[in-house]
Amino acid sequence: MRKLSKTLLSLLLIAAMLASFVVLPAAAEEPAAEQPTEAVQAAETQADDAVKTNYELSIVMLDCGRKYFSVDSIKQIIDNASAAGFGYIMLGVGNDGMRFLLDDMSLAVNGTTYSSEKVAAAIKVGNKAYDASQTSYSYAPTTDELTQSEMDAVLAYAKEKGMGVIPMLNTPGHMDAILAAATSLTGTNCSYNGSVRTIDVTNNTAVTFTQELLKKYVAYFAGKGCQYFNMGADEYANDKYDSGSMGFGKLQNTGKYSYYVEYVNAVAALIKNAGMTPMAFNDGIYFANNTSSGTFDTDIVICYWSNGWNGYTPMPASDLASKGFKMVNTNGSYYWVLGKTDAQCSASKAKDFDIKSFPGSTINNPSGAMFCIWADYPGAETEASVISKTADTIAAFGATLPKIDDNKTVSDEATGVSVTAPGLTGITVAAVDKGTELDGKKVAGAWNIELTTENGSYTGSAAVKVPLDGNWTGCTITAGVMNENGGIDYGKDYDIKDGFLTFTAPHFSTVVVLAEPQQKSLVVPTNGTKTVEENGNLTGYTPEYSKNGIVKLDMSYASNVTTMTFTGLANGDVSVTVGNLVYQITVTNESYSSKKTITVAVGETETETVKGDVTDGKTTVLDDTHAKVDVKYVDQETTETLEKASRLTSGLKVYISDSSNKNFLQLSGETLGNTQEFSEATEWTVGYDSSNGYYLSSNGYYLKYRASWRGTTRELAVTTTLKQTSNWDTYVNYCRYSETSELYFEVTGWNGSYTNYYIALSGTDWTVSSSSSSAKGYAYTLKTTPATVNQTTISFTGKQVGTTQVVIGDVLYTIVVEDKAPDGAMTASSLTIEYWITNSEVYEDTAQTIRSKQIAASQANTDDGVEVEGIVAGTGNPGFDKKVTVYYWQAMRLDADNIQTNDEGDDETADGTTFTHVRYYNGAWQYKNLSGEWHYFLRTDQAVAYYLQKTAVTKEIDTFMKDWGYNTSTQTPDWSGGLGQVALTVAVVYPDGTVSPTEAEMYSHSTTIYHYGTDRDIGIIAPRNNADYNIARITVTDGTRDTNKSDNVWYPNDTITWNKVTDDAGVQWYDEREVWNKSSGTTPMVNGKVSRETWPEKNTAKLVLIYLEAAPKESNLKVVYYDDTYKQQITSSEIVMSYTTEQDMPTYFNSLKNTGEVTAGTIRLEDDAYVINSSGVHQTFNKNISTVPGVAAQYRSGLYKYVSADVSADGKTLTLHYQINAQNLTKYYVLDFGLPVRFKLSDLVRNENCTATVKTVTNGTLTYDESMKEFVYTPTDVLTTLATANIAISYSGNSEQMLRIGFIPATTVYYEESFANYSGTWNTVGMKLGNEQAKEPYGQATNSYGFDPAYRENSANSEGTVARTTTVGSDATFKFNGTGLELYLRTKNTSVNAEDVTNHSYMLVQVYEGSEATTDHLKRMSFVDVNNLFVAKDTGYGYNTPCWTVNDMALNDYTVVVRFVKGQELAIDGFRVTGTQGERYEKAYARDGEANMQTAEIRNMVLAKADVPALADNWYKVGNDVIDAVFDKEDAARISGAVLIKKNYNESTGGTEVTVDKDLVNIGPKNEIYLNQGEAVVMQLTGSYASVQVGMRSLTGEAVSYKINGTSATMNSTVDMYYKVVPVEGKLVIQNVSGGILALTRLKVTSATTASTNDSGVIPQTTPEAIRYAMALMRGIDVPQFTDVAEDAWYHDYVYDLVYRGVVNGMTATTYEPEGKLTRAQFVKLLACSLEEAETLKTYEGQHPFTDSEGHWAETYIAWAKDKGIVEGVSATEFDPEAPITREQMATIFGRYALKQGIELPKDAAPAESFPDADKISEYAREFVELMRIAGILNGYEDGTFRPQGNATRAEAAKLFSLFLSITDKLAK
Repeated sequence: MRKLSKTLLSLLLIAAMLASFVVLPAAAEEPAAEQPTEAVQAAETQADDAVKTNYELSIVMLDCGRKYFSVDSIKQIIDNASAAGFGYIMLGVGNDGMRFLLDDMSLAVNGTTYSSEKVAAAIKVGNKAYDASQTSYSYAPTTDELTQSEMDAVLAYAKEKGMGVIPMLNTPGHMDAILAAATSLTGTNCSYNGSVRTIDVTNNTAVTFTQELLKKYVAYFAGKGCQYFNMGADEYANDKYDSGSMGFGKLQNTGKYSYYVEYVNAVAALIKNAGMTPMAFNDGIYFANNTSSGTFDTDIVICYWSNGWNGYTPMPASDLASKGFKMVNTNGSYYWVLGKTDAQCSASKAKDFDIKSFPGSTINNPSGAMFCIWADYPGAETEASVISKTADTIAAFGATLPKIDDNKTVSDEATGVSVTAPGLTGITVAAVDKGTELDGKKVAGAWNIELTTENGSYTGSAAVKVPLDGNWTGCTITAGVMNENGGIDYGKDYDIKDGFLTFTAPHFSTVVVLAEPQQKSLVVPTNGTKTVEENGNLTGYTPEYSKNGIVKLDMSYASNVTTMTFTGLANGDVSVTVGNLVYQITVTNESYSSKKTITVAVGETETETVKGDVTDGKTTVLDDTHAKVDVKYVDQETTETLEKASRLTSGLKVYISDSSNKNFLQLSGETLGNTQEFSEATEWTVGYDSSNGYYLSSNGYYLKYRASWRGTTRELAVTTTLKQTSNWDTYVNYCRYSETSELYFEVTGWNGSYTNYYIALSGTDWTVSSSSSSAKGYAYTLKTTPATVNQTTISFTGKQVGTTQVVIGDVLYTIVVEDKAPDGAMTASSLTIEYWITNSEVYEDTAQTIRSKQIAASQANTDDGVEVEGIVAGTGNPGFDKKVTVYYWQAMRLDADNIQTNDEGDDETADGTTFTHVRYYNGAWQYKNLSGEWHYFLRTDQAVAYYLQKTAVTKEIDTFMKDWGYNTSTQTPDWSGGLGQVALTVAVVYPDGTVSPTEAEMYSHSTTIYHYGTDRDIGIIAPRNNADYNIARITVTDGTRDTNKSDNVWYPNDTITWNKVTDDAGVQWYDEREVWNKSSGTTPMVNGKVSRETWPEKNTAKLVLIYLEAAPKESNLKVVYYDDTYKQQITSSEIVMSYTTEQDMPTYFNSLKNTGEVTAGTIRLEDDAYVINSSGVHQTFNKNISTVPGVAAQYRSGLYKYVSADVSADGKTLTLHYQINAQNLTKYYVLDFGLPVRFKLSDLVRNENCTATVKTVTNGTLTYDESMKEFVYTPTDVLTTLATANIAISYSGNSEQMLRIGFIPATTVYYEESFANYSGTWNTVGMKLGNEQAKEPYGQATNSYGFDPAYRENSANSEGTVARTTTVGSDATFKFNGTGLELYLRTKNTSVNAEDVTNHSYMLVQVYEGSEATTDHLKRMSFVDVNNLFVAKDTGYGYNTPCWTVNDMALNDYTVVVRFVKGQELAIDGFRVTGTQGERYEKAYARDGEANMQTAEIRNMVLAKADVPALADNWYKVGNDVIDAVFDKEDAARISGAVLIKKNYNESTGGTEVTVDKDLVNIGPKNEIYLNQGEAVVMQLTGSYASVQVGMRSLTGEAVSYKINGTSATMNSTVDMYYKVVPVEGKLVIQNVSGGILALTRLKVTSATTASTNDSGVIPQTTPEAIRYAMALMRGIDVPQFTDVAEDAWYHDYVYDLVYRGVVNGMTATTYEPEGKLTRAQFVKLLACSLEEAETLKTYEGQHPFTDSEGHWAETYIAWAKDKGIVEGVSATEFDPEAPITREQMATIFGRYALKQGIELPKDAAPAESFPDADKISEYAREFVELMRIAGILNGYEDGTFRPQGNATRAEAAKLFSLFLSITDKLAK
């Protein structure tokens, strides 16, 4: 994100909420052509498309008779139906169950009256009996029936949503509860032939009881305005007669069908008598075309659902229609049936619904359509699940239906108001006075509107059209309706046309229209323009500015458009009002050109899609405590769709799926199964055999039809053999393909006949079926379609209430985070948390009636909410076993796609979000996740408390499991049905890698045996953190039973072998798979289903390893692993010990069980030594460092050996010591460059006829070329230690042998620029060459360290590339281990001469000790001019220039930050590290003649003869010394001898000595000597060395011929490398004898005394002045060079102190005017800008406490100073801003500020004497002048006087400011 100034945080952005208002166009001379809104267009389209026929019913039916649905649930179904365009909700309150009871249920039947209580109680008993009969899915709702008041609420809500309610009370069938009540109350068996759900229509008592009950419900619903009543009348006694013609056939066969006809007509009559229309399902109406038993009332609307099956033969739909019945298409193929996954219509299927296509017939003019939700198995899923799963289907079904237009428009001519809504018949309108302002807006009109229909008044939603006065042109218009609280419920769908406003009102009372000036947000560039166009002529308005001097507006008018041009004058915010338009304008020089406001709720996410790529890395918000922003760009994306294969062709890739694409055939090993995840589906390849046809294969398996002898069983299977049998139908592998894309096998029977066996889905199993009605499998191909997207998605996530900003692309986003519930939040008055153990309900009570917890909103309406664990049941019993106790585990929020049901295999425990607390907040329910964040429940969510059983498999922690099994103490029972059993073992791993229990004890102590079954997974294993341990990770390892492998039971003496792998150290460890770690975002758990941890067969085993971390405690004992080779800690862990205050604190002295007494210091630690931990476990110590969890790769390599142990003085720490065992290394290679190194297999082994496998590598990569028998090691990190590679070698018939290869960093290692990390804007320039460094085996180096042939011909950037930036503030970070570093740059020259520094480039280099760049670890800081005056100006480059060096630091890890602070560019070429290994590998270095390396900069050695301080610029001086960036005399003395530069050198005369001059000292770079043609460096070395080397290179890439002691050579390389030289009697002469520039860097010798490692601490390699200059540049302050502020002027340092602080920048770009007078306004501004944040100052804009400050350029600063009490003005009303400030006024203002801010100014050690003219100081100022004198800030003039009324000069003010700020800086520290 672009760093924004703090002032931007106060921007007021006003966003147009397009969904809530419409803007009137500006006034126009000619009416502009306007288009209707989308809402208006849609309404007009619906009217045009409306069906003007019989179609009037669009219904969603909810079976709330079998299953209880709460009021909230029914409302949600109504919401979904209404949104989908349905007109009616049918509530099947009476269907098997009877779930709605009236207040008065009393009945009079055949002279007997039954009280309301008795009838209600009898029906409730019937409902309970029905619930208890549900055996497939248990069903025990806590509430069974709706009350009358609840039904009243449902009816009112439906009316509010514009929907009608159709009650359904099924009769004479599906009456279980009512039938039971009738029989129990009347004492008469009212059942038809023993049916539990159908009354006997021939029984007078049964008929009378039922019809009397019906009358009550008909009367109730008729009184509520319902127009239809469904009697059902279907499936007569089908529970008793369940085949053939079923119950209706039985009636007809026994001659009693006429009773049914009579009954139906009687019920229809009582419905019609109540003013409603009767409805019924079709199957009983003229069943089997029987028209001889009576005539049905044709006023009954037929809901046609089925044309029959297998002997069940309802009359066809077309025949019923021809008899005059109105027909509603209720096609059963589109049912959604609870508990039947194969009968749940999907949204994709619903899209195919055709209202005219009835089952078996086509009806061209139907009366409607109905989508039905049936609850055949009410316990199968929750209400929330039903709502969620049907929502999309309802929407898709509704989209297929014609639109009904029954809207009527009524108008009031007097007022011009009209309203459109369904069924309107009248309107009364009266204009009312609501004042001039409401809700902060102007009132443009108000009317009381009353509407009527045939049924009475209408107050629902409607389209309103009201007149709108032209005076409101250009305003933002909103409208709404007054509510009972005096507020406004706003409307929507606004449209303005021809002087009228049309909108949708939510309800009716007083309608108000409101107007407010339109707010528009603009960003105008400083000194630039922004043009906008507005409709109409606005030039008649005079712009009104909230503030002058920020922006200017020019307007012009043409062609009914006003062009408005805004010109930015100065940075700031301003509002400009033009008529009814208000422009909120920001004038800025920032990069954004527009602004947007994003409003998001806490915990929620809003997204914005932007065309193109705006991902420039600027995505960090100014204050990320409020919001998080994610930006993702997608150029292209590929969409994948499944298409049915039109035919099979050889090579075609297909997937096998059902028609819904919800189930896919999956091959796992040799087992076929089903998956609902396409990503898990198996891809099959079509093959072709010319003799037999097509076949399908995957991974060597062929899909086949398999049958047993004579075909008694048939199934789908796989085989590894492709064959077609000719006898019987045992195996058939060849597929056929039907014209409708079905896959089948053509099977020849024993008699020669053919039968087609389709690949089919039965439940969740794939099989074969000859039935044409089976759920067939189809072959699908995967079609991928690439599409150009080219868009950026920006996600804004609210974290905390507040406002923040971010610039993305050229848009400034203001993110307003609010605390409000999102749409769709769960707002019910209570929250239900259901109890489950996976897919089985858990009951709180033994009676198994309480299986959930209701939390009322009043219980949870605090900020902290309630903790779930403290409010749900702690224990319970699963529904399948009352004797088992299960324990609360965790609560989860499940979304609509993952609702927990008791379907077999439905385990949602890993598919939700774990939460710990809930609360009722902002009118909705929230949950707190494991991260402590609150999120809203959606109304479709399910809240679940999951339970598990507690086990004893682990001592250290509680471990919970889902499944029950047997322990291993006795033989397990043989109850597996011959399938056998499997084992599950659980153990913990301590932090040091020791396992508890030990492997030998695992089987007896922590193993559980389970019955095996195909695809059985390990269930859920959920360990819990406790006070002693936290769980870090969990893994699973496979194992097998060692003996008794064919048995179906397990025995106490059984053992298990676990799969293991051998690590690089040759140690075996478990071959584990990680299934959870602490970053997973869930509580610790293994979910076997999700992680697919299944037992493959009987007698196999799974080992779950739980890795522990000790909780920090004072009583813990510590174990430290220490690397003696590298003198660093490897890792540490803690042991949790038992401790009470009555005991001694545990120590190793009193706790370690070891041979002999344990004392401080070195001990002999036995292998079986242990302590007894808090769990009572004998915890031993793991000495094998390679198996300690979490250690770095070098310690896992097998190189380290344990050497000793010691105990700390306090007895609390045991340290285990390790060293590298060099004998374990097969080969060493020395690396002196960061390039790849190639070595051969023959370097490692004599016999190359072997297999080589790379195992592990540290600090790089290792590749192996089998054909070339070569390895290439490529360093990827800076080598801070020995790098290693492990290579496994194996010969035929022999086990693997591990070879360990070491890569040692040399005494000097050069790394390319790519080894640094970069931030800001950097580009790689050049082409990488791809070189490799020479192989240098240990002790066999052929090149000097620091030279490599790979760079010999390098004529430009080293290795071809540099990292270049031109963006100030960009930085690079390089981390290394060593004692020194050189930084190499590609340099340029921008100067004509040495004095011209105008365009020089500068870098700031900071060295931090350690691996992080933190201020407290800053060791060195250098400000470096990187201009190279020795190359061609602007066009040439100095390659690989060493521009900065640091040496002689203590051996340590360091972080170097290189920051570009000013100039044209910074181009980094590489880094050279010295002294990485210290003395660790001196022996290896010695064998190469490279031990005890010493280097000295040749330039320093040249300057050592001269008086450098006298020649150096003041810039480079600190006192009398010169900074070591210019001359390091200690470096010069490191190698003894003298060095001279000579020109015109020849061997006979020796040439002329070049005198060290000012240019040589001051001109950079200052780390090397440049020799032009004829020049030479003459060195006289006094020491004796094994090797002498010189760092040299060609500066510009030209070939340079040179001589060394007379021997000629040519230099081609631009890379600084060390070349071996041989001094003659200590003399070394290096001369450039050709064109080009020869650069000499360092002299290196390898026989000097080992360099001192004393580090002098912080060494500022640049003067403090230069450092401040650099820091100012980094802050974006362009430091001026004042021509009137001389370096020796007394005020120089004070002026520049204020410059560096950003307080002053001069009167002009080059002058400060030190003797100029300072006005009072200027002084106050300096004070404000010095001491106050810009954001705070912004709050004072527009304030003017004095009359003469209003409109003044400094009014903001004067207002601030007055508010702070530090200025009082020259009078009560005037400040006199332009008057020169006096010295006493200046002192007073500073003194007041100090007092007001509580700053206690110090007393100077030697303050000035009291001023002799003190009596002339004004009374108001005396206190403050004295205060400043004592603090040493005021010293007076040379004569001792103060001159209080004298005007202060700008120089005097600079001194006063600088001293004052310096003091406050110190006080702040």
